[in-house]
Amino acid sequence: MISDTTQKLCHPDRSGAKASGVEGPAFFHSAWSSSLPSAQRLASFCLFALLAFSAACNRGTSQPGTLNPQSAAKRYPLKGKVISIDKQAGTANINNEPIPGFMDPMVMPYTVKPPAALDQLQLADSITADVVVEPGNYWLENVKVTGHSKTAAAK
Repeated sequence: MISDTTQKLCHPDRSGAKASGVEGPAFFHSAWSSSLPSAQRLASFCLFALLAFSAACNRGTSQPGTLNPQSAAKRYPLKGKVISIDKQAGTANINNEPIPGFMDPMVMPYTVKPPAALDQLQLADSITADVVVEPGNYWLENVKVTGHSKTAAAK
């Protein structure tokens, strides 16, 4: 059994209470809640929650260096015909054939990367390329002329 002196030294806020052999979460809760004002308890809880959340959000990849910056980009093969070229803007309007899993046939402007690839294009050329799509952005890479226009061939 625990003596009264030990009882007072170990549990000064529990005057007259006899210590049981088991001191568990109920005692911790009552001792903690009586020693801290409610605003301080709330601040402590919020700080703990913020730290736990921050730690969860800042976890890196399991294998550093394996994340590819273009991993979010999707690539689709394009076949189409050059309708117009704007070398200053670095774009070309292409009448593309259907792109499975991406879009129906249509005429639309594409940025061409690298811009020097525009130098090989002429109006009405048939081309193949890769359409690279990221959230909010798209462009053409690996542009290859598969057939020159008849007017360019006649020159």
